[in-house]
Amino acid sequence: MGQSPSSVRSKGSRRSFRGFTRRSKLNKSSLSHTFNLPPSEEFPELMNVNTATEEQLMTLPGVSRQLAREIVRHRQMIGRFKRVDDLALVSGIGAEKLELLRPEICTSTRKQMSQASSSTHSLDSVRLSSESKLCSVNSSSVFQLQCVPGLNQEIAANIVDYRNKKGPFKSLDDLIKVRGMDIVRLSTVKHHLTLEHRKCESVQNLNNGHINGFMDLSIKDSLMNGVASPPRTPHRKSLSMPTKFPMTLPNGFATAPVNDILDLLSAYSHRPIVEELFTYERNGVRCCRIASWNLHQLSIDKITNPGVREVVCRTILENKLSIIAIQDILDEGALKMICDELNSPGLRRVREWKCNSHRWEFCVSSRIDGRHLGFVFDTATRGITIEDIDLDQLCLLFDSGDVRRLVDQLTDLRSERFTALPQAFLICGRPMIIVNIQCRDSLSATDSSMLRDVADSPSIQLVFAGELYTPDNVLALKTCEPLLPEELSTTIDNNHVGKSNILCPGTIETSNFNGYAGAIKSGLSHLAIPRGWSWGGPASPYCPIWAEIKVPD
Repeated sequence: MGQSPSSVRSKGSRRSFRGFTRRSKLNKSSLSHTFNLPPSEEFPELMNVNTATEEQLMTLPGVSRQLAREIVRHRQMIGRFKRVDDLALVSGIGAEKLELLRPEICTSTRKQMSQASSSTHSLDSVRLSSESKLCSVNSSSVFQLQCVPGLNQEIAANIVDYRNKKGPFKSLDDLIKVRGMDIVRLSTVKHHLTLEHRKCESVQNLNNGHINGFMDLSIKDSLMNGVASPPRTPHRKSLSMPTKFPMTLPNGFATAPVNDILDLLSAYSHRPIVEELFTYERNGVRCCRIASWNLHQLSIDKITNPGVREVVCRTILENKLSIIAIQDILDEGALKMICDELNSPGLRRVREWKCNSHRWEFCVSSRIDGRHLGFVFDTATRGITIEDIDLDQLCLLFDSGDVRRLVDQLTDLRSERFTALPQAFLICGRPMIIVNIQCRDSLSATDSSMLRDVADSPSIQLVFAGELYTPDNVLALKTCEPLLPEELSTTIDNNHVGKSNILCPGTIETSNFNGYAGAIKSGLSHLAIPRGWSWGGPASPYCPIWAEIKVPD
């Protein structure tokens, strides 16, 4: 299981006296690599970033005068910080610095915190309730075990995994066999553990037969299918509708509305700070970004998961992607759900993104070999208009023998080794054809020759964008220049084979591309996305890629 940025602290980071005092006073370990508890009433000495002056902010670790001014300037611009995570939007504060500041700051006064609604169960309330009684190593979930002082999420998950494979623990000393456990940690946690089943936990074991590694199966089903319903009932209710009844988890973890649980998971799934502020202009010339993303078996069920939907939509918005070629679509309705979320956001984090035109459309191919290819595109932003048109319409607009010949070649573009969706767009009135392509195997000599023949047509700007499977397939299109370097990895891990790229026939100098391109590798995971028996997985094992193209005036 990977660690989120919340578990990372630079070895050379400076610890302030403020933080040392609190840690010495409480002597409590972090609950989890994934879930670090937010500040609460028991930390009255935290600095309120909504009222602190520049001089006060400069006493925080790693905050210079310039950064303090940026914090104050951003605060004046937005009115106030609603939560600590909002500081991530301040220029100069990255993920690592935010985690350094998190234990030192808050956004509410003690009075405001004490008046917070008690109807929503936070991790603080879970921790306090769990500390008041012993936790059973033979029936507790990962959520409950990670609330034990001295256990983080990784070791708690290892305990559950060991228990599922080897059976119940016969002695607390057997915990030493769990991966990540040592003598010192065991001596600390034994005082908070028991071998006995609590009543509510025994009921779950009888009903479900086992405990899921991270959440129980009813919650996993709710997150996977995007529904809010009590466990083991046939009735379902859309997440877009308000949830009036609480969700009772059989493992005794919490009784809270599903939407509140999802908001909690979303709050701890940190979004990256985009390094470059792209403003649809490069060196005084207007431009937009064309992208490609293999969303790996994108189905209705998958995109209904709020974590997947949030990652997809926020990645598109944060990186100002105008046209996205999407591969490996199982249900064409999945693209409609992405556009619906972008146009009428139901997720808080998508709603909060201000730079959204809310004018997104999609087009999708007919099913080919059980899969679809499609596009999602922004029809109008900053005066850049994008319209999709049929290839036949393109022939009518540009009555040319070269255009007709190119359209005929694109219509016949098919092979057993790849699928392709050629789609014509008018970008501010200028035509462009993007061939969304997904290779399933190495291209044959015939396949390569067919694609090169298409690329040799100079009549209209042409682009190949998609999953080309191997670097050899990129090299096979000798007349096309790859806009991303060959050595750039476009997968999240080594468990999947894939090589995405955007190919431009000819050279960059003879095309409308400006030479700027890249792969997006951060912000692709979410705590509401399942990963095996754990959570916090990626929306897709493949990274989205992009390249900038100049837009005519």
